[in-house]
Amino acid sequence: MAREKYILVSHYCKKAQIEDSFVQNLFEYGLVAYEEKENDLFIDEEDITEIERMFRLHNDLGINFEGLDAIKQMLKRMQKLESEMNSLQKRLRLYE
Repeated sequence: MAREKYILVSHYCKKAQIEDSFVQNLFEYGLVAYEEKENDLFIDEEDITEIERMFRLHNDLGINFEGLDAIKQMLKRMQKLESEMNSLQKRLRLYE
C-alpha cells in the first residue's frame, strides 16, 4: 500500500510563491482537500498540480473561484465521458 505524503500548506505556499489566502479559498470552495493536524493545514502532494493549474487560471485569466469550480466539474465530467466512451469502444470492437 502506498504511503500518502502531505505537505504543510504554509511551506508549499512560500516555495511556490502562492498566497496562503488563495489556497485557503480553494479549501473553502471545496476545490482541494486538506488534512488538519495539530492546528496546521496539510495538502496531499497529488493535489499540487491541481492547485498550480487553478492558480494559473486565476492569475493569468482572472477566473474567480466559482469559475474554477465550474471548470473543475466540467473536466471531471469530460474524464468520465471519455472513460465511458473508451469502454463502449472496447465493447463495440467485440462485435466487429
